[in-house]
Amino acid sequence: MSSLRVIGHVARKEIRQILRDRRSLVLILVMPIVLTFLFGKALETGELRHIPSVILNLDGSPESNVIVTSFSTYDEVRIEREVATQQEAQDLLAQGKIKAAIIIPKGFMKRIESGEEAQLQLLLDGTDNNSAPIVEGVAQRVIQRYNTERALKGLWARGVRPDRGLRLIRPVYVQSEIRYNPGRQYLSYVMPGVIGLTLQLLTVMLMAITIPRERERGTLDQLMASPITRTELILGKLLPYFGISVLNVATILFVADRWFGIPVAAQLSLLLLLCCLFVLTSLATGLLISAVSRTQFQAVQIAVFYVLPVFMLSGAYAPIEAIPDYIRPISYLFPLMYFSRAVRAVTLRAADFNQIWQDVVILGGFVVVFLYWAVLSFHKRVS
Repeated sequence: MSSLRVIGHVARKEIRQILRDRRSLVLILVMPIVLTFLFGKALETGELRHIPSVILNLDGSPESNVIVTSFSTYDEVRIEREVATQQEAQDLLAQGKIKAAIIIPKGFMKRIESGEEAQLQLLLDGTDNNSAPIVEGVAQRVIQRYNTERALKGLWARGVRPDRGLRLIRPVYVQSEIRYNPGRQYLSYVMPGVIGLTLQLLTVMLMAITIPRERERGTLDQLMASPITRTELILGKLLPYFGISVLNVATILFVADRWFGIPVAAQLSLLLLLCCLFVLTSLATGLLISAVSRTQFQAVQIAVFYVLPVFMLSGAYAPIEAIPDYIRPISYLFPLMYFSRAVRAVTLRAADFNQIWQDVVILGGFVVVFLYWAVLSFHKRVS
């Protein structure tokens, strides 16, 4: 009981310190909501749209005009205008004003009517790995639709009904059933990463500067001269930030549910458990950084170098299978990877505890290891 009272005293002292710094308090409470909203809106579609493109129609035939019109029906491509020469299209591509040039060569219609193979040419900007395959996919769909419609007209002219003609042209088709995310919404996939990164950014940064701040102000020596143990000091500093973080969890989940339509209410207790465990891992990480840092500037530097790899390698925004095999083991060192995987299972597949218990245990293990490591490092540094 005496130890709990000591931890309570340290926690109250830390709370007074937080309340005195009003700007930091506003930052702690408001920034998670703002970041969740900004990241969510930025990743809401997850795909490029309105890619600036031009068309060069050297044929000018009715058939080529049909193809030109077809491109305007796709949101992925925005036809800026038609150009007169291929050199003009190349110049616009070189200047970065467009991402693609669609070229219909001269004699396009004559080649089709003579039974020869006609080609639609694309000039694509390879500096953008995302836009080029999207434009290429749109072109494939346009030509596939054009070929189907032309074949149907030919069969209809020979007295074959359109429905029968369609089966002759496409005797095999694919029937897909998408489960768990039928709308294939990218935001539903990345929202666990948005939640985790938002929570981690503030908790790691704030906890990382707590002990160096005491050291720079000269109050750490006074605390060490008191009968407070190192463990009591660390736990007392952790508790106020954990309470604030739980409040942030509630607001973030509210924004995710009400604004972005992420199903939170159905498995709220399980999500709260995951969020609280993840917050504890982030706070423990911040404490560990704080324990090994001499100054606040050094603590912020270490925290930044920790958060950046997490952002790229945790699998929060893309499957970890996309990471090369020789780098992928690093991903398993980050709690955000397990948090994102578990939250994704709960929100998309309605998973219960029995399906994610391994991730829960691993997150709990991170809490124990990081807290013990922080206390041990603090012991060594003070000694």
